[in-house]
Amino acid sequence: MKRLFLASTIIATWASLGTHAAAHELPPGGVAPRASCTALTGLTLANTQILSATQKSGYCNVIGIINKRVSTQDPDHFTYGIGFALNLPNTWHGRFEMMGGGGTDGSLNADPQGAAGVELGQGWAVAADDGGHEDNPGNVVGGHQDDDANAGGSAHFAIDAQARRDYGYNGIEKTATISKEIISYFYGLDTVYSYIMGCSNGGRDAMVASQRFPWLFDGVISQNPGFNLPQAGLAEAWNEQVLGTLATSNDVNGQPFIPDTFPVQDLQVASAAILSACDALDGLVDGIIDNYHACTAKKVYPALASYTCGSGSHGSTPHGGTCLTAKQVDALKKIYAGPVNSRGQRLYSNWFWDAGIWTPPTAPGAGWQLWNVVTAPVPGVNTAINLTLGAGAIPMIFQTPPVVTPVNGPNGQEAFVFKFNFDTDAPKIFNKTQAYPESSMDFMAAVSTDLRPFKARGGKLIISSSVNDGIFSGAAIARWYRHMDRHMSGRAADFARLFMVPNMAHCGGGAATASFAGNELKAITDWVENGIAPERIVATNTNATSPYPAGGLFDPRVAMNFPASGTRPLCVYPKIAAYKGSGMTNDAGNFACVDPGFSRGGDHDFHDDDDGRGDDRY
Repeated sequence: MKRLFLASTIIATWASLGTHAAAHELPPGGVAPRASCTALTGLTLANTQILSATQKSGYCNVIGIINKRVSTQDPDHFTYGIGFALNLPNTWHGRFEMMGGGGTDGSLNADPQGAAGVELGQGWAVAADDGGHEDNPGNVVGGHQDDDANAGGSAHFAIDAQARRDYGYNGIEKTATISKEIISYFYGLDTVYSYIMGCSNGGRDAMVASQRFPWLFDGVISQNPGFNLPQAGLAEAWNEQVLGTLATSNDVNGQPFIPDTFPVQDLQVASAAILSACDALDGLVDGIIDNYHACTAKKVYPALASYTCGSGSHGSTPHGGTCLTAKQVDALKKIYAGPVNSRGQRLYSNWFWDAGIWTPPTAPGAGWQLWNVVTAPVPGVNTAINLTLGAGAIPMIFQTPPVVTPVNGPNGQEAFVFKFNFDTDAPKIFNKTQAYPESSMDFMAAVSTDLRPFKARGGKLIISSSVNDGIFSGAAIARWYRHMDRHMSGRAADFARLFMVPNMAHCGGGAATASFAGNELKAITDWVENGIAPERIVATNTNATSPYPAGGLFDPRVAMNFPASGTRPLCVYPKIAAYKGSGMTNDAGNFACVDPGFSRGGDHDFHDDDDGRGDDRY
């Protein structure tokens, strides 16, 4: 009832600012502004300052800040507020798009066209926010900086309870609401269709919107969503500790040096082993495991054994690009099984086995190696994203109260990750205190399976995810979707659809058909505005040749059948793409979306005892 009242109040406010368009009727030919761009600096909005409004070529760029304040909880007494940018086209066609953030947010480009540049060019109004804090000195939102290398670095903002809320969910709602008010004033017409789109933490933003603010957006696109970031953070710590057992030296901070534990050639061996076990399960040997449902540990473990140095059949030279050590194989098994505590309780999720564990140099992307092992090699320095971005978030954002740690040093963020206790530290993602009344699961997670308010309003949701993301488990989002479907009486597909992408790295790239954002946007607009639900989304591979070396570790059919410079369909979960048996293998038209048998209880590695949140009892 409270939400309905709030929604009605907002609508009434918009109506008072301009002419309310007929329901779901886009203005023919578009609408020109009824005021100058610079006039927006004089607009009075609740708890909001318009810092600048600048006419650009084809659009008006507005920069503002909502709820600006000086923190009394932060010992540094930093300035906080929800910084936002809104681009208003010279001819507006009635649509509004909110762009999700990324990582720990904390930055706002003065001219945030980015991925939404196409939409802006098509007459959409586009907004973005900074998550309620700023990490960059001299930023466009008032020049303040909320970054302290001695106390959390870019995650320092989490020392402030309100900044945590703004990052978790409040920034989305406030920015979208204020943006719509500005749009209504500027054009004299209310927004007809509202959309939100984002990847990673931005994908989490999108799922948060559908669950917390079902009235805000008609269409939601969530890509590789960190919908359960606090528990995914547990997996980050788990993975690094497992890899740490393979380390033979320490880094400059006195912690296990991870880059040498899995050199890129060893990940190529792991990919080859997984392909040897599962590539043919979808009927086509092409380097892509479409039938990931059936690619189980039962099938993969024997393949890993055959690629184990000495005992296997693929050589005996560790780190020579032909085999894996027994310790490496054991590490992969532990990582893919997912984190557990000493009582064996699952803390997050298992992972799908997928060839995307190796990201070929000719098909770059934020793959498994970058998250878990190394980004840019620096002598004696751990650069894996789990030990940089993740190592800041784990103690500061996901623990309650935040554990204030310096970025570097023997007692810094890396040390916290390597000493993380899965019995005593893991439960702190559920902690609440008087100073921090919301746990990280409260303000960060988007794990609700009750989407009835969103469905009732007519909202539509498209989720796309890598089968084996280097940071977020594809198995976790698939499990959440199945539980949501059950909660929605088996009718989830009426308003929400999931598309899994084999081999894709985090938010794109990899040896995959990973380019589909434009088709995904068309799919959501067709569904929202025309009632056409997507059965498949065509994705493109931009590599001119196969990234798989012909021969050697890989079946020669892999390079021959890989969809170089071609397309494949992404299928509505749980369906998979299957080759029809004839025609070019880089043409989506030669593939059908079929039931893999998973829905009939076939062989799989799913643990359906929860909804993607691990074991809530720990």
